[in-house]
Amino acid sequence: MRAIISIFFLAIFCGTSLAQEDDLQAKKDSLIQNDSLFQIAEAERHYNLGVSFMQQNDNSGAIAEFNQALSIMPNFAVAKFNRGMAYFSMNQNDKAKGDFIQVLEMDSTYHQAHFQIGLVQMKNNQMEQAFASYSEAIALNKKQAKYFYYRGMLRFQQNEFKEAIIDYDRAIMLKRDYAYAYNDRGSAKRKLNNLEGAVADYVLAVKSNPGLAFAYNNLGSAKRQQKDYDGAISEYNQAIRLKKEYYVAFNNRGMAKYANKDYEGAVSDFTEAIKIKEDYAFALNNRASAKIRLEKYKSAIIDCDAAIKLDPSYGYAFYNRGIANEMTRDLDAACSDWEKAASMGIEIAGEYKRITCNQ
Repeated sequence: MRAIISIFFLAIFCGTSLAQEDDLQAKKDSLIQNDSLFQIAEAERHYNLGVSFMQQNDNSGAIAEFNQALSIMPNFAVAKFNRGMAYFSMNQNDKAKGDFIQVLEMDSTYHQAHFQIGLVQMKNNQMEQAFASYSEAIALNKKQAKYFYYRGMLRFQQNEFKEAIIDYDRAIMLKRDYAYAYNDRGSAKRKLNNLEGAVADYVLAVKSNPGLAFAYNNLGSAKRQQKDYDGAISEYNQAIRLKKEYYVAFNNRGMAKYANKDYEGAVSDFTEAIKIKEDYAFALNNRASAKIRLEKYKSAIIDCDAAIKLDPSYGYAFYNRGIANEMTRDLDAACSDWEKAASMGIEIAGEYKRITCNQ
């Protein structure tokens, strides 16, 4: 009878022991679950702080917080992506690209990472790779205007103007006020000698963003090609109003005034361009050309000398100096300059030499 009781008590004791172990396991699981939730919350807290630092343009602070988030949750893809964005903003392109690649290893459909890799590749002058990255981003998400715009930029740089226009069209369809896309589509049309289409796009660009000085400059140049010199000057005026040190616009306005036979005005604009950019060989040569029209030959020669010093391969500067030398009765110097210009592909200089120097 004792043996039976002993076994009974043992059974009860063992049963109680097992029940306690199950209870402990449940508590342990609960603690693990609570700890995991705490870690997620802590990682998200650091992530949100990182985003806040990024919004304040404190990229170093952002990276520190994203590092904390990733130390807790190594597969926190959005934290890794934003850390890559912070590195990219600091021009630490290799680190940025490394983060974007790791994001894609976590999630191959992360189209933003493909796009950012394309930007890094573009910075590194890896144009074919960038094109592939933008195309991959587009394949994953066809609703992002900037993906089409940046691929269009690459096509423009490769002189694929028709294809670039197609990408700019897609970008504009997705974002109707995309001023940069209008501007660049206008430039592609201008390359294809569609000046009317170019003017229309540049107008849309400045309507979408009236602060784009370069769009007004481009509009002026398209109108100048149409021989609408007064219209061109008006657009260059707007560009210069927006950007006081815009030496390219001063030079271009000078060219429009020159074409409009306002040679004094042209000299004034070329001079302004040279004041802003002293080594601007184009403006020096253009001012020389305007001075020749004003019969200021010696001053024109000085400008040509300066342009040639800056760019010894500048054929048109030799050509203009030849004209100025001829007008000062230095025919030997003129013929020498025209011969040099002709050797650089300036055909009219060869004609001047043939007509004037072989007599």
